[in-house]
Amino acid sequence: MANQSVKKDFLLALALVVAGTILFSAWFGFKILGTPQATSNRAELKVGKTAPPIQAAGWVNGDPYQKGNLKGKVIVVDAWATWCLPCRLQAPHIVETYQKFKDQDVVFIGLTAEGEEMLPAIQQWLEETGITWSNGYGALDTLIAFNADFIPQVWVIGPDGKIVWNVDSEPKESLEQGITRALTQVQ
Repeated sequence: MANQSVKKDFLLALALVVAGTILFSAWFGFKILGTPQATSNRAELKVGKTAPPIQAAGWVNGDPYQKGNLKGKVIVVDAWATWCLPCRLQAPHIVETYQKFKDQDVVFIGLTAEGEEMLPAIQQWLEETGITWSNGYGALDTLIAFNADFIPQVWVIGPDGKIVWNVDSEPKESLEQGITRALTQVQ
């Protein structure tokens, strides 16, 4: 009887630790994108630096380079993964932001390091989250070049190919404000 009580207490404590970890991850991922905040500069790809080429092993929802010339446009790059709870929680905000800017000179591109073997899960994730823009899979080299030490991670690239906004480099403005500022550079 005492052994069962200890087992129940252990399972309860374990469940609380897991739940706390999930809640913290969800809060952290949502907080990163949604509101201005004071964060440490963890990203090495700072505002003003030239963005590396965006490459992937394959594309879902079309290859962004076949949909039109990206030169002279604002590009929003979103790094995510199917297993990432904060990515899933941030997806509605990204979709809302896409809806706001899709008819302007803004191109959204999603990138995941997950490979072709994960394609069914990737397609399901995109469908469940309502993401309809180009998403590259097998993009590990690009994410490394972007110095994506964590996900979700978002960058705004100006029409000149330079980073205009990075959640870690510009903690005082939201993603929408960063895109709006980048659009002032479009000619």
